[in-house]
Amino acid sequence: METMQPNFDHGNNNDFFQNPDLHLKNKINLDEESVLADTKISPHPSLEEALSLFNSHGLNDLDAANLMNRVDSKFILPLAFLPDLLIQLKSSYTVLEINSNRVSSYHNQYFDTPNMSLYHDHHNGKLNRYKVRRRRYVDTNTEFLEVKLKNNKKRTIKSRIKLSGEENEYARCAQFIDKKMHINVNTLDISQQGGYKRIALANEAQAERLTLDFELWYQDRRGNNNVKLPGFFIAELKQNKKSKRSTFYQLMSTNNIFPTSFSKYCIGCALLYNTSIKSNQFKAILSHIEKLNRIEQTSFLKSN
Repeated sequence: METMQPNFDHGNNNDFFQNPDLHLKNKINLDEESVLADTKISPHPSLEEALSLFNSHGLNDLDAANLMNRVDSKFILPLAFLPDLLIQLKSSYTVLEINSNRVSSYHNQYFDTPNMSLYHDHHNGKLNRYKVRRRRYVDTNTEFLEVKLKNNKKRTIKSRIKLSGEENEYARCAQFIDKKMHINVNTLDISQQGGYKRIALANEAQAERLTLDFELWYQDRRGNNNVKLPGFFIAELKQNKKSKRSTFYQLMSTNNIFPTSFSKYCIGCALLYNTSIKSNQFKAILSHIEKLNRIEQTSFLKSN
């Protein structure tokens, strides 16, 4: 897939959007010894080295941190920060491991109406809005049909059914969609497809999960118009109730990095169909991630 370089309009949200390079140099402590003092790995660790420091958990090991009904806080960071971030989180989280792999691959197909009403509901800030996707977990070769509801209390409620390829699967999917969204499945069609790599962390004691998604890619409904976003990762903190006592949240606060709104689906639509759908509400985040894609130096987060 080719990397697409969209012509973004620049937003005027704050100095972080205007000049992330300068902002990060001011806010990030570059003293490697303070960050890596308690480790025995290289001063510039690889992702694999950082992940090797974690205890692991399996797919069926989580109870309190399962969180199908939750509140989300999202943070957008340069990909260069990822190994160091992991090192600072190793004592508070375990990492999901599947078949000896600690980085998983995801593939999504999203569905929408012909006029992209689900996308526009999000763009227009509608409460009680939905997303529909078919998700394939590449490493386990399993698929689910999922409906995500963001309700008027800003909670994310995810429902899903496992797909098996059986003859009655379409009818079962139609029933599921009707029950969760009260719409006819025939009004939905593939609107985009894409994927990413994910590191999934969990803290059972605080009942929270932290997913780190990177190497995002998108294609349009026909599998064309390839877009890749290689320069940043999305850290999504998932909690039963929003709590700033989280180790990760405190680390972000220490570095003056704050939550931001980011929808993988909506950003994908804005990039793929920028000439045919409105996307002005996403201009600031689009400008921000374009700048993050240009940050190449390795920097270290200031520890708590």
